[in-house]
Amino acid sequence: MQRSLIRRGAEADIFAVDWHGKKAVSKIRLPKQYRHPDLDLAVRRQRTVHEASLMSAAKAAGVVTPFMYFVDPLNCEILMEFVGGPNARDVLTAGLCKKMGSYSAMLHAKNIIHGDLTTSNFVVSNQLVLLDFGLSYYSQRIEDVAVDVRLIKEAFTSAHVSLKDSFESFLAGYLEVAGEKQTARVVEKVREIEQRGRYARVV
Repeated sequence: MQRSLIRRGAEADIFAVDWHGKKAVSKIRLPKQYRHPDLDLAVRRQRTVHEASLMSAAKAAGVVTPFMYFVDPLNCEILMEFVGGPNARDVLTAGLCKKMGSYSAMLHAKNIIHGDLTTSNFVVSNQLVLLDFGLSYYSQRIEDVAVDVRLIKEAFTSAHVSLKDSFESFLAGYLEVAGEKQTARVVEKVREIEQRGRYARVV
């Protein structure tokens, strides 16, 4: 299979490939020289299967993710649909922010923490698509949920300052799925985490 490198990441490389006449994406976790070979292979295989499982769970929760064609644990590879369209960070609107909030609440309702919830990991195709579950994991801790939300809040307030009320739009979408009580708990925990950060900088 001919591969063309799209992006080299810290944990995996992303390639454009042809899959039976369709443009597809191959995500391959390459060996790390600093780990023992046997441990390295076990880690890469486990993370590949874990990521594929979380993508499927996210889709079952109602979040649009790339369709997976093939998972190859032996070669630590996930072959998935190529999603065309602009990155959400480049075309951000209040409506997209609200949809991101809905997606986030859908994940959190199933105890899925995305782990890298930024506007860079959303693509606007025929619909909003959430990418990259390489850092995702399961957790019921409100702290982990809040860290997810705080990450995208930071993206809104730093990279998207020109779009007013972006985080408020995100919370409106979150509220529609999670309800008032859970949303209030998450927002309060986000504030708590932010205060800790401010205190640490002062000290």
